[in-house]
Amino acid sequence: MLDVAVRWLARIDPGRLRDRVAALPGPRNRSDAPVAMRATDRLLERSWRAAGWRIGRQRVQPGGLNIVAVREGREAPNEAIVVVAHHDTVPGSPGADDNGAGLAVLLELAEQLGGERHRRTLILAAPDYEEIGLVGSRPLARWLRATYQVRAAIVFDPIGFMDPRPGAQQVPAGIGMLYPDQLARLDRRERRGDTVVAIYRRRSLDVARAWATSLAATLDPDRIILLRDPLDLPVVGPMLMAVPLARHFSRSDHVRLWQAGLPAIQVTNTANFRNPNYHRPTDTPDTLDYETLRRVVAATAMTVERLAAVDPVSHD
Repeated sequence: MLDVAVRWLARIDPGRLRDRVAALPGPRNRSDAPVAMRATDRLLERSWRAAGWRIGRQRVQPGGLNIVAVREGREAPNEAIVVVAHHDTVPGSPGADDNGAGLAVLLELAEQLGGERHRRTLILAAPDYEEIGLVGSRPLARWLRATYQVRAAIVFDPIGFMDPRPGAQQVPAGIGMLYPDQLARLDRRERRGDTVVAIYRRRSLDVARAWATSLAATLDPDRIILLRDPLDLPVVGPMLMAVPLARHFSRSDHVRLWQAGLPAIQVTNTANFRNPNYHRPTDTPDTLDYETLRRVVAATAMTVERLAAVDPVSHD
């Protein structure tokens, strides 16, 4: 595993990741920045097509567009490994962290993985309208469920901002009651804001484990935290529906994939619980940690390659 990680890390350039984020138009959304949004559509399509992927467009009402890139599997084309990052921003924010860094992951993976055909189909997806209610990922999830047997889906949102200073990581009130071990780990590290978090459900436990194992080969394992969606916890889950804490785990496109019964995880830096620039004009490329992003991309490539050839164990 470590040898594979070293080889992947050598292939990923943090400067190139920074350039990818900086090249994205922003702010970008269909309502008040439609020109920038269309330019982003074209940038993704052009880059993915140049890397050898087949491009698909999925119309989203009203007037939105999901962009998808596909590399068909050579032996099991009906089985898919999916990586997702929404490509819209809130009005007024350049969206480097939310979600330019996630798009940089997709762009880098397209280039790094486009030269090979894996056993299973690989899909990169940039859904629209995430910022106004996860609108684009609903038809995306329906299409995935109807067209493929999705073996794993990894959703990035957001992932670029890190702050290693003590006290930089905030947590929702009451989280220690549900996740005492994870909170204790944060406390041992003085609540530094440089962890990478994967949120999962029982159906996607093996996806989370596979991703965390790969990341532990590229990043200090103490910086990796796995959290099961509180609504999916045994016994107490159904009772948490009305608890505000639980809503923080359902704020991105992974929720639509869960609702479609797909094994998805969200990979995140916890957004506003760490990043003071979240949803603000100051969410700019110069605020991100590209060395950590490099390690996340390398680990994701390792995970995708592994899952594209090996069946995760079912926990249904």
